[in-house]
Amino acid sequence: MTAITASRRHMLFGAAALLALSGCKPAPSATPASDSAATKTAIDAWPVGMQLWTVGAELAKDVPGTLKAVKDAGYDVVETAGTQGKTAAEFKTLIEAAGLKARSAHTNMPKLIENADKEINEALALGVEWLICSSPQTPAPLPAGSDWIVGMTKAMTADAWKMNAEHMAKIAPLVKKAGLKFGYHNHPMEFKDLGGGQTGYDILMSAGDASLIRAELDLGWVAVAGLDPVATMKKYADRLDLLHIKDMIKDEKQPAGFRSTEIGHGMIDWKPVFAAAQTLGVKNYFVEQEPPFLKPAIESLKESRAFIAAL
Repeated sequence: MTAITASRRHMLFGAAALLALSGCKPAPSATPASDSAATKTAIDAWPVGMQLWTVGAELAKDVPGTLKAVKDAGYDVVETAGTQGKTAAEFKTLIEAAGLKARSAHTNMPKLIENADKEINEALALGVEWLICSSPQTPAPLPAGSDWIVGMTKAMTADAWKMNAEHMAKIAPLVKKAGLKFGYHNHPMEFKDLGGGQTGYDILMSAGDASLIRAELDLGWVAVAGLDPVATMKKYADRLDLLHIKDMIKDEKQPAGFRSTEIGHGMIDWKPVFAAAQTLGVKNYFVEQEPPFLKPAIESLKESRAFIAAL
């Protein structure tokens, strides 16, 4: 997320993705018996987390006030997406003054390639446990004015993913040596079939074993890619530490015909997701919603938390 323009958050394209999304809410009978055996509620099982990208516009105007509003909305931990023009240490102080804890930090592959030590040191100064790569390096700049997701899907060939995997193979050990966990956050393009069932995500995961490369699955984008969220969680269970809890809804006013929305208002069936997350040992989740917002972002965060609390 860090240093990526808002165009990155434009929604994906195509009827195929919409068709896949329409099937994300299975009938209750489809819930695996093992996943329904969770003993804690989603609120009790983990600290309630959110990705600060959700309130990026608010943070740009008032960092302390926005962080306090996030805490007042019922959130306990956050995942950063930049430091709002402050040093990492200054931002950590503001986060903790609001009664929050930064548990994970987003960066991206271009920044890691340019100066991995800087990104690692910033994560250490924030006091987080995970340094997450939120997006890959493209072989060449995307065309001017290109929708970020559309452009990335076209640009990221098998060779492009292999180039990123080569960099990850060098960066991940540095992150581990610093005492942090290194993970990767997906968008839909990682799951595009590159031929013969090969995907960019699997190429990235082949860059190192589970002790080096962990997974943060963004389930909204997983669904957009046409995959079942719970099945995808199980597929990468040996690496799965973190989740982005994001819901998606059809919206013909948007370029791709859908947008993110409050949790429980979209197309994903969340009860089996949280049950599976407990079974699989997920360490934390972060609620994320992306522009455009139809109401103030803090109000949307309150609605999302209320839904999760009622599961």
